[in-house]
Amino acid sequence: MNKYRISLSDRVSIGKDAPTILNILLGANSASEYAVEMQKLAVISDNLLSVSVITDLSLYRAPHGEELWRKICQSKEHISGTVPVYQTVQEDYTISPQLLLDLIQDQAENGVKLMTIHPTPSYYLLDLCRKRNIPITSRGGAAVCKDMIIRQSQENVYISILDEILKITRKNHVVLSIGSSFRSATLLDGMDQAYLSELEKQIEIAEYCHRYGVDVLIETPGHASPQQIIRICEQLKNQNPFPVMPLGPLPTDCALEQDDLAACIGAVLMGTNDCADILTVVTREEHQGGIPTIEATISAIKKYIIAKHIIDIYKLGDTKADAMVSLQ
Repeated sequence: MNKYRISLSDRVSIGKDAPTILNILLGANSASEYAVEMQKLAVISDNLLSVSVITDLSLYRAPHGEELWRKICQSKEHISGTVPVYQTVQEDYTISPQLLLDLIQDQAENGVKLMTIHPTPSYYLLDLCRKRNIPITSRGGAAVCKDMIIRQSQENVYISILDEILKITRKNHVVLSIGSSFRSATLLDGMDQAYLSELEKQIEIAEYCHRYGVDVLIETPGHASPQQIIRICEQLKNQNPFPVMPLGPLPTDCALEQDDLAACIGAVLMGTNDCADILTVVTREEHQGGIPTIEATISAIKKYIIAKHIIDIYKLGDTKADAMVSLQ
């Protein structure tokens, strides 16, 4: 199946015949962490690292005008990404559809160009994931599931307002990433029925968004063995024309404190099977909790620059830098 090529900005495209790009995740859970994340943003910009997208995962609600995503937009050097649901979970764990729409509109009108949404949760998928060792690992997906259960709604909050979201994102040329709420957290669950059923739903929703005139990409998978990664890539190539943003994937559960290295290996496996268009940088503390240090973030980015280059050698024949090294 031919893959679509889509534009994230005037300078950056992903998909068919486009170079691989990097996405780094920043985010604060408190005011003190916000200050650290601002330092990271400055270091990433000052060092001219090959990062195209910076995604704000903040739970901390900065004062209006000071939000991390807004600062990324103002920098003009990077494409700003967000996961809007993180900012809209209320004290009773429900999600206000109007608050979510208002935030999406604010972000879209003020420069955010990539938004990850979680429109796949359903009671059917929740029932399937109960058989897992770790039922759900996606923070955004879990929030959408919890809201759906508390409100006893038959559909999740994103599906209930999807057409309104599409109007906003089409008008403002925002790309939607169809988030993987039920990606696996262990190899034991790497390609189970919950994962496969959600992947079908992701592609179905992506097709709906595409028909509406909104560019989309697919976010997948999480933990998967090398054999599972190859099988997932075959399925994606047969059924999915949209660019892919792997979350790793991690091809082993045994890389604690070295998750950046393991995820780079998984990313190269995806990329050399034509299924990695944006690499989301995983730090070595991915499973340790807390906010990664500046040093760990920069170290992970440098590893991913190599992974990105290896993928581009495969899909674009880009060996110019390698030739320069060998001819020195």
